[in-house]
Amino acid sequence: MTAKDIIKNRRKYRNYDFKDKKKNEDIIMIIRRHWLTFIFQFILIVVGFVFIFVMHFVITEFMPEILTEQGQSILFFVETFLAMILWLIAFIFWIDYYFDVWIITDHRIVDIEQLGLFKRNVSELEHSKIQDVTTEIHGILPTLLKYGFVYVQTAGKKTRFIFKEVPRPMMIRKMILQLQQKMINKKSGNQKSE
Repeated sequence: MTAKDIIKNRRKYRNYDFKDKKKNEDIIMIIRRHWLTFIFQFILIVVGFVFIFVMHFVITEFMPEILTEQGQSILFFVETFLAMILWLIAFIFWIDYYFDVWIITDHRIVDIEQLGLFKRNVSELEHSKIQDVTTEIHGILPTLLKYGFVYVQTAGKKTRFIFKEVPRPMMIRKMILQLQQKMINKKSGNQKSE
């Protein structure tokens, strides 16, 4: 990522805000998991709805004797109950996808991880405390679509930040390392002037 790209991103995210954002802090990038990971989960939901329709078809075509008035009510209840469960699972998948976010600023990395509906972990890491950044891309689809994992190693309380299934992991790694070097140079410059 070049200096032009960083300036362009700063303009792009100028109106974004998050809790505990510092006054002089600029957002460089907001990262979510690759869209394909959500599509795989969405396919499971579609398969569940197809199962409900197939179950309805099989019961109505091959077991019409159980479709008395009471049997129809029970079938309707079971189908509706299964559909509501699938909608709830789809909602949980969406919440997990949308609210898992990594925010890279010019000072730090903020890792916001949604765990279910009612739990969220927020961790942060200053660029100067980064020890190592590695990427991992496994499989045919991740290689072709360029998404994977980025691991940021630190000596802090949370020893490893994991960017899960993010697009362009090599570019993210390069950007983090550039920001880390910039922060180290800035701190060493401040120490020399003192």
